[in-house]
Amino acid sequence: MTAAVPIAKKKRLGEGSKYSRSDVLKLKDLFDSHDLDNDGRVTANELITALQGCYLRQGALSTFRSVDMNKNCVLTFNEYLRSIYPYANDREHKAMLAWVKRTPREEQPEPMFEPTPQQLREIAKMFERFDNNRDGVIEVQELVATSAALGYDESEVEELFRNTDKDMDGTISFAEFIDLMKVSYI
Repeated sequence: MTAAVPIAKKKRLGEGSKYSRSDVLKLKDLFDSHDLDNDGRVTANELITALQGCYLRQGALSTFRSVDMNKNCVLTFNEYLRSIYPYANDREHKAMLAWVKRTPREEQPEPMFEPTPQQLREIAKMFERFDNNRDGVIEVQELVATSAALGYDESEVEELFRNTDKDMDGTISFAEFIDLMKVSYI
């Protein structure tokens, strides 16, 4: 006769998910520490400010770009969650989101500005002002030179350029410039 061996119960990590609820809550705390204005979104500037003095600051912008799934230059907790738990199915993802208190901004996507035909003509004029050599794209030197004449900080303009150059070809196309105008509500 063999002795009865107790069968270990499976540990349930989080209701509705195979992931740890405490880990998701810690991730939410991390997100909140980066969301300096508490609007439910993390901008590149907020992330850099939050990481001030941290050795991770160097790679913050490249990490920011990789987590920014919809490439709108802001991060939501949803994007944090999807990047940390890429194998979570939709049911698990919904369960994990239910574990954290969401802000109204996270629940509804921010509306994107759609320019009218007249506004598109004005945007085209602005684009031409930055495109000094008239080659149909804006290079970083052109953006920095024109922006410096308007009183903007060179390092901030270079960061704006990197964030706007979605295809990372070293130039800002007219389409990318329009997207910048849509996101910035200018």
